[in-house]
Amino acid sequence: MTPKGPIWLTIPVGKNRQRTIEEVLLPEGEWRTNHLETIRRVYSKQPHFETVMEIIEPWFKNMEINTLSEFNQGLIQDICSFLGISTRFIRSSELGIDGDRVERLIGICNSIGADEYLSGPAAMNYIDGQFENSGIELMWMEYGPFATYPQIGPKSTNEMSIIDTMIMLGESALDTTKVIPFHQKIIGLHTSELLAIRGKSGQYTLQ
Repeated sequence: MTPKGPIWLTIPVGKNRQRTIEEVLLPEGEWRTNHLETIRRVYSKQPHFETVMEIIEPWFKNMEINTLSEFNQGLIQDICSFLGISTRFIRSSELGIDGDRVERLIGICNSIGADEYLSGPAAMNYIDGQFENSGIELMWMEYGPFATYPQIGPKSTNEMSIIDTMIMLGESALDTTKVIPFHQKIIGLHTSELLAIRGKSGQYTLQ
């Protein structure tokens, strides 16, 4: 969020949609430096800026990380740790599930005994009635409305990264955004590559 309103921070990874997220390489260029400079310029005077930068900056500066998957996983897991979220993380690629994208979702859920699947709304474009006879309850993520909190833009908006909320509120961000209980909200950066499921063995976020 800026004083003029929200802005996007994007990584120029190309337009090839046939790749898995593990196949998406992080590009060279100035995007890492530009992102950090933008965050610093906008938020440096805010309450929890230094604390949050200590969490996110190492992932931008680690040049050994060369895939989008590694980058996302590291950021998300460190953010969850900061907020006290103890969700177990599993790499879906390690489960060996094949099929088209919906068959694979159902297969992943079945492989770990999940009875609920929380999907981002973009998946409405390709998920029809496939879950109806699967024994898995399909739910759709809702991006708000959340409880309002101080923002530096001209008006409050729900469509902000958790980084904005953490910088403004610190560890109390978890309570204010009301991301618990699990079946109502899930915390994270904006990415469609996360699967949120809950089953017999607890809560999982798959990447």
